[in-house]
Amino acid sequence: MIKIRKRWYLFFVLLVIVIFIIFSFFSKPDYNGKYINSLSPEDKIARLLLEDIKEFNEEYSGKGGGSINSDLKIVLYKIKPGDSLWNIAKKTGLNIDTLLSINNLKNVHIIQPGTEIRIPNKDGIFYKVKPGETIESIAKRFKVSAEDIININELSDESLKEGEDIFIPKGRFDLKQRISLLGRFLMPVFGRITSGFGWRRHPITKRREFHTGIDIANAYGTPVRAAESGKVIFAGWYRGYGKMVIIKHFGGYSTRYGHLSKIKVKYGQRVRQGRIIGYIGKTGLTTGPHLHFEIRRYGKPLNPFFLLRFYARK
Repeated sequence: MIKIRKRWYLFFVLLVIVIFIIFSFFSKPDYNGKYINSLSPEDKIARLLLEDIKEFNEEYSGKGGGSINSDLKIVLYKIKPGDSLWNIAKKTGLNIDTLLSINNLKNVHIIQPGTEIRIPNKDGIFYKVKPGETIESIAKRFKVSAEDIININELSDESLKEGEDIFIPKGRFDLKQRISLLGRFLMPVFGRITSGFGWRRHPITKRREFHTGIDIANAYGTPVRAAESGKVIFAGWYRGYGKMVIIKHFGGYSTRYGHLSKIKVKYGQRVRQGRIIGYIGKTGLTTGPHLHFEIRRYGKPLNPFFLLRFYARK
């Protein structure tokens, strides 16, 4: 009898150990509020975060019906030299709107090393409830299910309070907010970015040189629009730029549009943001039709990626 009891006792202990091992293997630890040292799988907490973000982006449909895990988790990360919200968004798979919203940042370009930011495990924004709004009306506006809004915010019922902050999965800012937060300049033309800002080997001269703008490839004759309102201070042929337009803007800024096939504005003319100023061509030193686009301030070239309003939109 004693031997039988011992056997049952050993069996019970082994069963508990096996269950614990299985549970530990398949379950993820609670990393909410933890710090991460780097945005790479080498950091254990970062790996869990990146896995959750990827899973959410792949599986979330927005239609509700139990398709969303309501567990919203947030990790803390300290900005390092060379970091920007743009590359953090790229590394994590989150939209830039998500990082701006959850950190209540007013300008995407002002972020200093040492600043502590929050990174969530889901893509979306926090939204402040306006007078008269309901969960249904908010869900319809952002094209998500009311059920998901209730679940992810752990709401006990469907009532909302004016001024309350709620998380909208896959939510995005409206146009006015994007203008305020993401920059004043519009993309002059959409297309494939064939060359970025910075050092490169010139495709024709083969010399290593600093590329002062970005190259945007599109079909020959595609309309090119003014990135911002301003005054045309140059319209004509300019060395390797070929046919080029330069527009002066408020605050010391200017934009350059090179390799045009045709120019549609004149020197001294004032143009509004979005107006067609020319068409994509291949004039000057170029291997094919594209737009060479620059943003300068007091003559100094700036990286357009950090100043363009819609470049990082998904």
